[in-house]
Amino acid sequence: MNRSKKGKHASAIFIHAGAGYHRRDFEKPHMRVCESAAKIAMSVLRNGGSAVDAVEVAIMYLEDAEITNAGYGSNTTIEGTVECDATVVDHLGRSGAVGAVAQVKNPISLARTILDASKEPLTLHRVPPNFLVGPGATDYAYERGLVVLPHDGLVSNPARHRWMQWQRELKEADIRQRAKSQGSNEIDSTYYRRPVRGYSTHFPIIPSSTQSASAPTSSYVGMHNIGKGNPDSGHIDSRNSGVPTEADVQVPPSNEMKAKSDHSSGGISPTSVRSSANPFKRTFFHPNPLRATTQTGVPMDVDEPSLPSHGRDGSLPDLFGFTEDRVSDTVGAIAVDSYGHIAAGSSSGGIGMKHKGRIGPAALNGIGTSVIPVDPNDPEKTSVASVTSGTGEHIATTLAAYTCASRVYYTHRKRPDGTFEEVTEDEAMGAMIATDYMGHPGVKASHCEGSVGIMTVKQTVDGIYLYFAHNTDSFVLANMSSDDKKPSSVMSRGNGHGSIAQGGKAFRMKQPS
Repeated sequence: MNRSKKGKHASAIFIHAGAGYHRRDFEKPHMRVCESAAKIAMSVLRNGGSAVDAVEVAIMYLEDAEITNAGYGSNTTIEGTVECDATVVDHLGRSGAVGAVAQVKNPISLARTILDASKEPLTLHRVPPNFLVGPGATDYAYERGLVVLPHDGLVSNPARHRWMQWQRELKEADIRQRAKSQGSNEIDSTYYRRPVRGYSTHFPIIPSSTQSASAPTSSYVGMHNIGKGNPDSGHIDSRNSGVPTEADVQVPPSNEMKAKSDHSSGGISPTSVRSSANPFKRTFFHPNPLRATTQTGVPMDVDEPSLPSHGRDGSLPDLFGFTEDRVSDTVGAIAVDSYGHIAAGSSSGGIGMKHKGRIGPAALNGIGTSVIPVDPNDPEKTSVASVTSGTGEHIATTLAAYTCASRVYYTHRKRPDGTFEEVTEDEAMGAMIATDYMGHPGVKASHCEGSVGIMTVKQTVDGIYLYFAHNTDSFVLANMSSDDKKPSSVMSRGNGHGSIAQGGKAFRMKQPS
């Protein structure tokens, strides 16, 4: 922490762990992990930490929890390795980010390190970077003393099982496609030209939460603490690591596996909503946490990031059937500190079986994370932060985080003729998803579903306001203010039929004396 004194402004922390589909009978573990992250972040804020400090520690906790698709336990690439994205943005809109970074235990800490280093001048008037990708980012982490693991140090047992299953499905689909192509072609000539078939069209795109078999209702089904300890920070050559290889995959699969694989190709279905004119209508629930203590000796309830629902061998119930959790990839946090500064951050392991080097919205400022700073001439001292989760390519196409933050900042809604009208923040939030996101030409023309969940926080001299909206089946969030004794959490659920679910909460703040 870089603050020696506490400010006079009330502080707050807001967490989300992804939008998608969470099974109702497994939703509490997702809510608990968000609550625990909020407790840790609030402990930092109450001890004078900055908003960036709070965002970093909250997302670090989420990255260490196997249930989330960030850090340890993330979705794997088509090669069976974990590559992560992360961004942190401070109250001035400055950012640090990493993309497709492998082996780094906590990508959000690397993004924070890059942000801090970008504020320091370099010799010969060089411009310090604020965004690093791939091996260069891993090397940067090692040079700065962050924890760097072998590749298999970030692959959980459930993620390894998923990778092997998806490889089987890939091979089976390729065999079927080849047989279909040959069988339907009466021309049997060695000179007959056939189209090239790439793997990318054959594997099922299931935005899973990378947690151990995340079960649908917002539960994390497998969060044992493998590889989460405090490993040595030495740079380890991963060429001989235990990353799964195609040699582990056998074809053809069983009939039962075939039946299950047929179900696994479904993506996230758009969800319906309980939209209301009152953005602060949600009821929050409070799971029973464990006891812990902060470094300052203040009692604090925190759940250890470990998962009870499956065996140590990583076996998972109904992993590839309809009952599987389908949770979009990004986790996020927004904090307001006691100095009135706002900050936001996102972290993600990306989609399963992605191409090596693929960068998602969690790495991109303005797309996965955005902060609109306070205008010095604004008497209301308004600032807004947004973080997103969903179909990354569509989120990038629509510049979702910045677009949403801008709509809420100005309380504007786009009309059909392209002009804007003034509305409430809640209406602006819903219209952003309906018009700027789902109605975007690039999203409408895509063969992929446009799933999204957005969490936005607006701060003024009068208070701090949370708004969220999603077109997915569910969206899990938690929040806590400095006046709260414990965090609140909610598993927001839509009503189906492609409508938009919304909610929110207000924190009226006492004016500093």
